[in-house]
Amino acid sequence: MKYLPFLSGIYSTAPGLVSTAKASGRDAQVFQIDDQYDLYRRNKDACRNENIHKYYCEQRLHTETIQCINQYLAKQLSIEYPDDMIVALNDHVFTNRISQEQFTWNDDWVTIDHPRYTSLFDALCCQVQEDIAIFQLDEKADWLSAVHLCSPNHWAPEDKIGKPFPDVHAPVPGMEKTLEQYRRMLEGVVQAKSPFTRFAWGIATDTRLNHHPQAPSHSNEAAWQGREHLTNNEWYIRVERQNLIGFSHVNALLFTVRTYFYKVDELSKDEKYFLRAALRSMSKEALAYKGLTGSIDRIDNYLK
Repeated sequence: MKYLPFLSGIYSTAPGLVSTAKASGRDAQVFQIDDQYDLYRRNKDACRNENIHKYYCEQRLHTETIQCINQYLAKQLSIEYPDDMIVALNDHVFTNRISQEQFTWNDDWVTIDHPRYTSLFDALCCQVQEDIAIFQLDEKADWLSAVHLCSPNHWAPEDKIGKPFPDVHAPVPGMEKTLEQYRRMLEGVVQAKSPFTRFAWGIATDTRLNHHPQAPSHSNEAAWQGREHLTNNEWYIRVERQNLIGFSHVNALLFTVRTYFYKVDELSKDEKYFLRAALRSMSKEALAYKGLTGSIDRIDNYLK
């Protein structure tokens, strides 16, 4: 299964939310575990070993919200992967048969006594390939209250935490119409009975999951940033499958992001045609945001 949102031939930042109510198979799953599971787990371990607080942030996270989210995560994993993710709710024990990991949590459904994990939310986020965020709403405001992001695509969680939806997405060109009505969209997701799925995409020069804008101390800064530092014609489509799940009783929504890579060389002739068309439809601002200003002509010629 490939997710190629550029096949419309037009680049767009519109929400494009599709309800999963009638979806089937993997498209109906919130969490998609596959043969790349160990790679994603190693990436999360690397982030933790570097500095977990660079990738996992909380601010004004309501107790009742995180309790609700943690219960959902544990139950949803046990529903989607009953043979691999075993949850003993009464005893508060989670067993991951894939990684052979087991942990327990406290009665408050928030804290955990564990040598590596700082919270139950931290532990649960590390059982999946997705990154996870929480948006909290109240009568007049909204804010990013938690984010566990080990596959950042050139943005830093610490720069976004605690900010309202418009501020989080302000750097994204073409979001003006969405931001004008964002509150109605968020409230609709919160009240909905089923999750919504959307996709985002761009061009990458590598398949490294972690592109935090601040390189680790042991890394070469230019090589870490990637994108315009091209030495050959090796390009990848970096696709994000995003799910939005609402929790009306705590006025919050859960946001999951799973990253996929597809090598441009392996696309079909028709897929390359639509990719070229979508890239040519990007504004100058969008190209700059995606880090493609200095390489778009080379990519365009390559796709002819």
